[in-house]
Amino acid sequence: MGKKIRPPFGKVIALQIVLTLTIIVNIFTASNAVRNLDAFINTYPVLNNSLAYVYIGCSLLTVIACYYLWQLKKFALYILFLSVFTAIGLDIYAGMPLQPILAAIAQLVLVAACLVPVRKYLS
Repeated sequence: MGKKIRPPFGKVIALQIVLTLTIIVNIFTASNAVRNLDAFINTYPVLNNSLAYVYIGCSLLTVIACYYLWQLKKFALYILFLSVFTAIGLDIYAGMPLQPILAAIAQLVLVAACLVPVRKYLS
């Protein structure tokens, strides 16, 4: 078996920076949502406890997807799309303001843009 080819460091550094920031933001978001769960549910009563935990789980699933994208695994991109679009769907369902929706879309576009130079190295 051949040795796995790794991309040059210059092509990966932007992706690693974006993934690090994405991980930090999503961990902060999930911890803040768990800490203030009652206020979150009172603000958006359409999201009952189950949907609120699914919403928090989307942040944690994004963290897991970012970890595997760091390892250049292709399936992580599909997990990232699934978690972001689920969070956007819950945002729309709950009637949240436009800012979280735009932030999720911007995060996804930024990660996808940083994946372009290393897309041939995804396994």
